[in-house]
Amino acid sequence: MQSDRPLILAVDDERSNLALLERLLQSRYRIITAPNGFQALDLLAENAVDLVLLDIMMPQMTGLQTLEKIRANPQTTKTPVILISALSDSEDISRGLELGANDYLAKPIDIDVALARVKTQVTLKQHQDERESLIAELQAAQELKDRFLQIASHDLKGPLMNMRMVMSLLKPSMGDIADGETILGLANQSLDLMHSLIKDFLDTAAMQNGALELRLDNLPLESFISKVVAEHEQNAERKNIGLEVRNIEGTVRADVKRFHQVVGNLVSNAIKYSPSDTTVRLWTECDDSTVSIFIADEGPGIPAAEQGKLFTQFGKLSPRPTGNESSTGLGLWIVKQLVNLQGGEVGLISPPEGGSTFWVRMPLA
Repeated sequence: MQSDRPLILAVDDERSNLALLERLLQSRYRIITAPNGFQALDLLAENAVDLVLLDIMMPQMTGLQTLEKIRANPQTTKTPVILISALSDSEDISRGLELGANDYLAKPIDIDVALARVKTQVTLKQHQDERESLIAELQAAQELKDRFLQIASHDLKGPLMNMRMVMSLLKPSMGDIADGETILGLANQSLDLMHSLIKDFLDTAAMQNGALELRLDNLPLESFISKVVAEHEQNAERKNIGLEVRNIEGTVRADVKRFHQVVGNLVSNAIKYSPSDTTVRLWTECDDSTVSIFIADEGPGIPAAEQGKLFTQFGKLSPRPTGNESSTGLGLWIVKQLVNLQGGEVGLISPPEGGSTFWVRMPLA
């Protein structure tokens, strides 16, 4: 169809030159013309132009002045422009390319060269439009997904809190029911998993959208680590796992809430993947500019062939939790993102004989 063909704007103060360009291009393109820069800018404001053919030598407003205004307008800053000028005007051509022209044609115009250069610029413009359209669609889909996730997660928090309240009210009477405490424990595990899923999905969406706010402050590690470990003592006791903390020193620059999430996740994982009757150990090591926190367990370790998946989204590894605990597959990816955002590093030491030692290196305060 005629309207499907690319639209070219030809600008020249010589009517004969415009007529030549029209005859040259009209079989493949739609053509509109302007005798000066002022009318050209008006036409660009009214039409979605795919290419501008712009003569440099024009009265009142030169082609270079017109080009500057085209590039200064956000609506036309990416519109391809081919300058038309005599070869003797090499300085003008050079200046035009500096101003953002995409190509040039020399007078007298070589028909084959002109058709080839016009085709190239129009094709590039079409590809650019397709890419931008695809990006816009993907962004819209991402925003819709994130919005849906936020709404769904928010709506789930209320029922989860109500269910936890019901569990606490039922607990005193569950001792009179066969396997009552076991059933209640399974229900609480399910609630923990749902809460973990909601939290991880919301954190993932925030980090992917750059919407995660951090407030860095001086964080003394001795009291901080003690607090994190105390929160996990009950889970460790349930599996008869010891928590050994030694040589904790140093003060780091970190967001207290998010760094608590980092260390808490690593301690939780160490307990989750450790067999009963073992020990999880925490300690720190300092140098002139950083503090490294180590969390070591006596579990099976991570096979060397799988360590590349460790900090990826939904990375599936062969080691499984030793107490039938659940995992979202996002925890370590979130840890890595949070550590990197705070100027730190995270990694793993996992020797062939077993055991895993995760480390987090942070800047000294």
